Amino acid sequence: MRPSTLVLSALLVVSLCYAGYLQIENARLKQHAASESAAEPLAQSPVVPEADEVSEPSTDEAATAAGETETPPTALAQTEAQQPQPQVGNRRRERIARMMAAFSDPQMRLDMVERAMGRIDESYADFFKSLDLTAPELETLRALMAERSVTSRELRMRGFAAESEVERALLAEQRRQQSDLLTDEIAALLGPEAAADLENYTDSLPYRESVEALASSLSFTDTPMTSQQSEALVQAMRSVSSQFEYTNDLSGRRGVSLGELSTEDLALYFQERETYDALVISSAASTLSAEQIAVLAERQLAERERDQRRAEFMRESNSASER
Repeated sequence: MRPSTLVLSALLVVSLCYAGYLQIENARLKQHAASESAAEPLAQSPVVPEADEVSEPSTDEAATAAGETETPPTALAQTEAQQPQPQVGNRRRERIARMMAAFSDPQMRLDMVERAMGRIDESYADFFKSLDLTAPELETLRALMAERSVTSRELRMRGFAAESEVERALLAEQRRQQSDLLTDEIAALLGPEAAADLENYTDSLPYRESVEALASSLSFTDTPMTSQQSEALVQAMRSVSSQFEYTNDLSGRRGVSLGELSTEDLALYFQERETYDALVISSAASTLSAEQIAVLAERQLAERERDQRRAEFMRESNSASER
């Protein structure tokens, strides 16, 4: 049997045991919440994820495993705007229930881990090359990283479906503990220095994706980016991001939740985002050529305008549904 199969099999056994524990713990929490309901006010409504958040294949494999298909956010907003709110809430809860069932299915969970390993390979290929690990050690590292990702999504999903704040808080704590446990195992495998390098590389991934897209668009021009330029631009983006503060950072808002924002909120955010982009250009000016800077500025403008159109559409759709 291959080392990767052994590692995945072992993780599957651990996952099954952990799933059983979660079921027992959830039952206990529901009983506890029921016993307190007579003495306390009604709990806040469960926090339900936005529809495109729970069905986006690149970030939540549970949707794919449960047979969900991706729905364009704009189309989804139009559909939900035409439905009574109780019906929308019930539909979301049904989707979440199907996704949670996928986490408890051994084969589906194993499929999730394997797909997560594939995404990890794409994102961390360059970093893995810098590690002095044997083939079995590298397989173990990839499996641990994948299990951490899948477990985090599972507990986040269960938190969305929690029936009380007490249950939601305990699931959040379990998510943190499981993440810390797997992170400690990764650190024990890599050693302190390489583990710190991994954390640093992980923090830089969002910027690397943007830089790789820029480098790809320049690869067939007369001014392709070198690896040194790409790395310098990644660090420039990280530096600006660490120092820049939005009045109200909307970058994490998705789908129909954008519709809850006011015109003033959107205008201020995109005004500040233009300032942020200008700071990135200024920071990268000493590294990139004038032609490369021009392409970067053009991409920034196109992304801002695209995101602003989408946000304004969601806001208008939300306003129309309230009338």
